[in-house]
Amino acid sequence: MAQLLIVDDDEALRRWQERVMRDHGYSCDGACDADDARERLRKDSYRLALLDVNMPGDSGIDLLSQIRQQHPEVAVLMVTGEDSMELAMTAIELGAYGYLVKPLGSGELIINVANALHRRSGEAQNQRLLERLQSAVHERSEALAQAMQSLEVSETKVWASQAETIFRLARVVEFRDEQTGQHLRRMSAYCEILARKVGFSAEDAERVRLASQLHDVGKVAVPDSILLKPGKLTAAEFDVIKGHTDAGYKMLLGSSSDIVQLGALIAYTHHERWDGTGYPRCLAGEVIPLEGRLAAVADVFDALTSDRVYRPALPIRSALRMMRDERSLHFDPQVLDAFFQAQEEIEDVRLRYAD
Repeated sequence: MAQLLIVDDDEALRRWQERVMRDHGYSCDGACDADDARERLRKDSYRLALLDVNMPGDSGIDLLSQIRQQHPEVAVLMVTGEDSMELAMTAIELGAYGYLVKPLGSGELIINVANALHRRSGEAQNQRLLERLQSAVHERSEALAQAMQSLEVSETKVWASQAETIFRLARVVEFRDEQTGQHLRRMSAYCEILARKVGFSAEDAERVRLASQLHDVGKVAVPDSILLKPGKLTAAEFDVIKGHTDAGYKMLLGSSSDIVQLGALIAYTHHERWDGTGYPRCLAGEVIPLEGRLAAVADVFDALTSDRVYRPALPIRSALRMMRDERSLHFDPQVLDAFFQAQEEIEDVRLRYAD
């Protein structure tokens, strides 16, 4: 079985790409146009396809859309002589793993193929993990329902079961970002503290703590190249990042667990801003659910005071000053006031779960 399918109507360039990749241990098949490529994809399995954009018949962009729909296991790299930002963004939005402009160097080709295969392998692993987790959650829910029909299950045991399920689901993102585990513990503990400070009962504050662990679960849908990028994100890349709020909401919505439903609400609203300039829906003021407003303060504080791939942690004083400047802009003023009143408890949590 060939690993790569190289599609280009320029036979000389196609054969050069095949030769370069074979010299580095890859097996390759070639196709001269989209029809030829579709026939090969029907007959054989591939890990990656390199597509020319401009070809007789269907374009590489058309073929990209078909591959992503019909052969989602195949990673795709676009190779073209057209250095167009608009075309590149179209390709990325349709699911391409990269956009290479001719003429290519052999090193550039090899590195991009290796990176695309590595990323696809990671995504496939994440998908398998997510499917197993979803299956486990489903099995746990069924078992819990059966047990409650036949036994008098104690409330404590049910709560413990839900708590374990929530934590396991929240840890999905950890498989891609090593910092996420401690971030989940700190951020959810901050949310529990803030919930108590603004008047939640101890039980409801604990529900907020558990549910807030799911705030970033939608990041499983964000490509590694964007999620773990060390430099500044482009506008298009930031739009992809912002999609994690909607992805998380859709993943969690409709659960039979009230805590998971609360997690869906927090995932959807923790990036909204008090002044209405947040995302994904530009909600403002008290239209934003209170749990989302609590999570916004907790999430930003932990982000500012933790190391990130693009910057080191800020000093605590600097972080607090920046947050105070965002009172009534980014943050609900009453929630932010509660945050400052709870600084001793907040600091205890930050030190307990230090990275």
